[in-house]
Amino acid sequence: MSEHNPGLLPAQQATLDVIRVPAEQRPSYPQRFAADLRDRAEDALTAMVDAARALDSRGMWVSKRDLAGVFGCEARYLAEADAPFEWSVPTARGTVLHKAVELTTHRDVPPADAVDEAVERLIDDDTNLGAFLAGATAGERADLIANCVGLLTRFEETFPPMQRSWRPAAETRARVQLCGGAFVLNGKYDLTLGSPAPTGGPEPNQRAGKVIIDLKTGSRTLTDPEDLRFYALIETLSIGVPPLGVGSFYVAEGRIEHETITAEVLDSALRRTVDGIGRLITLRADGHEPRRVPGPPCRWCPIAADCSPGQAWLSDAED
Repeated sequence: MSEHNPGLLPAQQATLDVIRVPAEQRPSYPQRFAADLRDRAEDALTAMVDAARALDSRGMWVSKRDLAGVFGCEARYLAEADAPFEWSVPTARGTVLHKAVELTTHRDVPPADAVDEAVERLIDDDTNLGAFLAGATAGERADLIANCVGLLTRFEETFPPMQRSWRPAAETRARVQLCGGAFVLNGKYDLTLGSPAPTGGPEPNQRAGKVIIDLKTGSRTLTDPEDLRFYALIETLSIGVPPLGVGSFYVAEGRIEHETITAEVLDSALRRTVDGIGRLITLRADGHEPRRVPGPPCRWCPIAADCSPGQAWLSDAED
């Protein structure tokens, strides 16, 4: 547990206790740990290389969204992949908040100013989101800004102030190529704190030190823990040292759900990733009938109106 800081609010202290583990309590890993993990990954994926190349000669890109989709409702996953994405106030909220958090990681900025600056910077970016924000009505922009100011205020009241020594970084992209680029695991971390370091001494081990955090502005989903284990796998394979832990921080709740990363957790993430890649290849290449799994996402699924299992679930949910 971290040292008690009387200057923190109770919720901030609770989060700090989870994410800041004393250095002497952090696990260390042998120099070849990540290399051995990569060897196991590539051994498991070798048989799928030709099929992956047939789908895309540049390599098969795999994200946490792809894995969540193929392990959930495949029909919804395919429909959302084919449908053009449209920005709205609810869908833009998370990205604006993440940008505002990024702007406050190294300087003290009032929430309203941070959100205003985040919106302006995103507008300056040559992206679809920038175009949406630039073209939003005054009412839409006011609604978005008010919502994000409330969320950022809530975040600052429940998340401990980030120190420079923690090396905070926001919106960090990470990826790893496997099997000569036939597979590319990719992700973007909302927030990271800390960094790994050599242990010193005669054994050339590396001590874990980084915590990867997803900032959640919506409701919990069943795949949240698996998403972060996938990030832990990417981090380990890309920099050679596992993260110390991963966590989903639910802003409205002011609470973090944290998991310590171990070799067993990484093995589980690797097995799920390899299984998921196999399912993705089958789904994309063979054209078999996609599995339909009704549930809460049916409420915003683009094909719900034409899905019998989805309509049955929605009807039962309304009763």
